[in-house]
Amino acid sequence: MKTRYILLLALLSLLGHSAPALGQQRPASEPLAAAVEAATARYNKSFVASPQLYNGPEYVDYSLRYHARTGHQFFATTEKMPGSVYYNDHYFPNLRLAYDVVLEQVIITQPTSPLNLRLINEYVREFTIDNHHFVRIQADSSTGRVLSTGYYELLVDDSRLQVLAKRAKNLQEVPAQGFLNVEYITADKFYLKKAGVYTPISSKSAVLRAFADHRKEVQQHIKEKHLRFSKAGFGASVTELALYYVSLLPQP
Repeated sequence: MKTRYILLLALLSLLGHSAPALGQQRPASEPLAAAVEAATARYNKSFVASPQLYNGPEYVDYSLRYHARTGHQFFATTEKMPGSVYYNDHYFPNLRLAYDVVLEQVIITQPTSPLNLRLINEYVREFTIDNHHFVRIQADSSTGRVLSTGYYELLVDDSRLQVLAKRAKNLQEVPAQGFLNVEYITADKFYLKKAGVYTPISSKSAVLRAFADHRKEVQQHIKEKHLRFSKAGFGASVTELALYYVSLLPQP
């Protein structure tokens, strides 16, 4: 906190002392801009190291207890990916994150040690990882029995329609020759939010019912784009179709 405060004062001081130069010749603004950018970068770097972010418990890789593993518990890859998080009422950019979809835990690396930490879920408002945007939804009376509290990826985010994916994997233990192996099985679920109501969607017919007010156009788009609603391509097809459906709606 002290470092951030000193850097901020330095930045303000730099701006203050350089203000008269702004009204002079144009080249004087170039070193000023570079200095401001450098000071801002130092400020952001010190902010990322804030204990407001690195205050979660240690994350222990429980998959290592198994003799053999098929798949893994993380979203997309076992490697940490570029991301950001809105945590404890602060925004932290330029991070490297992993997301354990089995336990629903966002994982970061402590910058001063090799320890992995898991963020406290209740403090996470939203996060991005490899350009995928996740939000935390708290189940209440408005969600009914459709959604449980947790993280949902926003595939389409429009004021008139949202498509959300609940990224999940089931952990299946497999005994084998005196050892215990594990297999991670993808179990993603998808939802639409339309007119404030969440609806689960798991089939082409469910999607068509949700878009019934433009059913003819939607069916034609499915044919033209050769959309398939198999398990493997369901999310991509729903996203494509939802974006097209939104384009047919009146502007808000």
